[in-house]
Amino acid sequence: MKKVFFLAFTCVLISSGLHAQTTQGSMTLGGNFGYSSSKSEGFYGVYTSSSFQVSPKAGYFIMDNLEVGLGFGISTGKSGPDGSEPTKTNSFSAGPYARYYKFTSNDRFAFTGALGFSFGSGKSSTGNSENKTGSMGISIAPGFVYFLTERWGLDFQLNGIGFSSYDPNKDVDNNNQKEFTFNISSLSPTLGFRYYISK
Repeated sequence: MKKVFFLAFTCVLISSGLHAQTTQGSMTLGGNFGYSSSKSEGFYGVYTSSSFQVSPKAGYFIMDNLEVGLGFGISTGKSGPDGSEPTKTNSFSAGPYARYYKFTSNDRFAFTGALGFSFGSGKSSTGNSENKTGSMGISIAPGFVYFLTERWGLDFQLNGIGFSSYDPNKDVDNNNQKEFTFNISSLSPTLGFRYYISK
């Protein structure tokens, strides 16, 4: 199975010197987007899937090097055996996060640790059949940021520890799919850009 991620950037406008980006009262805007695609052969023939995600974020530094904010997620995808009606999914999620920056001797480089929560809803449809879906997630994500300029930071983040609950059909009771991850295979990296606005 082949999985390809194209991850990158978001938007915005102004700031000042290094380290000033993470002082109390500063703000940050950013996020990432990604695309994944896979194809495999099995008993029922060739199975393909693809998805696209956009995840904007906005944060505020309540104290030096400690950012709190709100993140959003919008995703769409489809999957199924070739020649059959694909299953299409759409979802929206939102939730708060907290992120701490620990600078190294190089003031352009900082390690980060983030704690995030997300709550989402969406729908899954195959042909004329449609289900409402729901999700909830908690994650602890280590990573780092490299300041390319005084205003822009390049983010690299790993989803190392997490818990998620997914309800594939809200009209059916007791069918939640729960998952806890804490291992090397769970470290799915994301790459994005952030724009830092000093106070």
